[in-house]
Amino acid sequence: MTGLALLLFAAALAFGFSKWLRLPAIPFLLLAGFGLKAIADYSEISIEEDALSNLVQLGLAVLVFAAGIDLSPQRLKGRLRPILLVGVSQFVILGSAGLAISYLLGYSLTAALYIGCALSASSTIVVVKQLQQRQIMFTPFGRLVLGILLLQDVAVIFLIVALIHAPEGVGAVAQGLGKTVSLAAFAYAIHRWMIPLITEKMRLDDEERLLFALGTLFLFTTLSNILGLPFIVGGFLAGFALSAFPMNGLIRGMIGSITSFFLALFFISIGFICTIPDPNMFWHALVLVIALVIITVVLVTFVAEKTGYSTRASIESGVLLSQTSEFSLLVALIGLTTQQISAEIFSMIALITVGTMALTPIIAKDAVIWKLMRLHPRNRNRSQVGDDLSGHAIIIGFGQSGPKMLKAFKEANIPVLVIDDDAAVIKSLIHQGIDCIEGDGSDPLILDRARARKACVLLATIRRTRDATQLLSAVKGSEAKVVIRTFEPSDKRLVESNGGIAVDTIAAAKDAFMEWFELNVATTQNTKPEKGK
Repeated sequence: MTGLALLLFAAALAFGFSKWLRLPAIPFLLLAGFGLKAIADYSEISIEEDALSNLVQLGLAVLVFAAGIDLSPQRLKGRLRPILLVGVSQFVILGSAGLAISYLLGYSLTAALYIGCALSASSTIVVVKQLQQRQIMFTPFGRLVLGILLLQDVAVIFLIVALIHAPEGVGAVAQGLGKTVSLAAFAYAIHRWMIPLITEKMRLDDEERLLFALGTLFLFTTLSNILGLPFIVGGFLAGFALSAFPMNGLIRGMIGSITSFFLALFFISIGFICTIPDPNMFWHALVLVIALVIITVVLVTFVAEKTGYSTRASIESGVLLSQTSEFSLLVALIGLTTQQISAEIFSMIALITVGTMALTPIIAKDAVIWKLMRLHPRNRNRSQVGDDLSGHAIIIGFGQSGPKMLKAFKEANIPVLVIDDDAAVIKSLIHQGIDCIEGDGSDPLILDRARARKACVLLATIRRTRDATQLLSAVKGSEAKVVIRTFEPSDKRLVESNGGIAVDTIAAAKDAFMEWFELNVATTQNTKPEKGK
């Protein structure tokens, strides 16, 4: 109990420093665990290794349970091809690159294999948090990223099962994978049929929903234990089973504090297990981190663009995925407990994992995305812009309403320029002889090329609030009127406070529905003949 109390005290200090310095908590938790180990060794305080191992597995099971809740397979609909292409290529190429680099750095083939496996997948916890904070969870590329995470997590689950059973032979590996497939099928059955039925038929209050979620977690972890599978397999599949809408949304907020508690225990315990690597290993870790970030960003950008995503969405997907996973630590822990890798290699993998997790929020900022977009070869984009544009209208984001707006401006004899990041749309507009620029409509350089400050009006269909504020800032002080589509009352207030004109999409949709209802339902009911006449 003394050991657990010390772990919790160290976790509280780590969270306090992260809040004070406004930095990610994970590095502080790892350092706190490492510092606690030094204090425990100096003071001769005993913390059992078996208890620490159990805390790591329990903490990771709860973390992947929470992550699995956000990974509904429904988000794969219509995007299966790009998800498979991006997810599989990242998993295979990044893992192979990690193996090759590690082997060239002088590690044994077994150690290089574990390092490659650790580098092959991205962190669901980190990426989902970034998507939520940036309010891009349900954008097309946000769904792409979530699909990739689901695919990679499933692949790592099978990889972990194979690694655990590998010392027992091929037959044991095949048997373990078969049991995992069976448990996954059971989880999908619950996800597909049982959860919607419970949601529709049973009126569960908050406490009952929380107990149901925890009961599902205990059920799957128990089944994993009975089948001889890792604890983490049950945790992930339990979250996956509960990821059906709307159950996932109801549970997600309720388990936030529980997830934070086990997040602290997990990373504190990992820090306690770690040792100080050989000095050369720090350089090796840096080389692997640089290789991971560069390969992930370039590879994901290239493949995502080939499947039809815009340059910005592709680059942002690559940046968000450029870290190793919480599963990487479990893969390394398996290698450590089976004595296939040393404690120093485990510590190096932990250093890479925590370092890339902490790096993601820094490199995923808009300023970095813009710089990467300008370095991209496609930045030499296709455009067709007149030399003397002035008093023109700019349509940012052609979309479904683009042709109607284009027609209206043509009838009013107002010259039009279209900005869109879809290469196919730009190609079609150039064929029609319409002035256009391929790029992001919130990019100040693109707006400068479009002579936005000389325009009479800008019509923008921008999903993200921060893009709208950048657009308004770029034309501030000019005569141009900026009309922006908004979805939330807070977005509407933000646009109007920055001098823009907000089109409330919710209000417009409500008015359109009421007009349709009056014409098609209310009128019909009023004219229905009475009985007996």
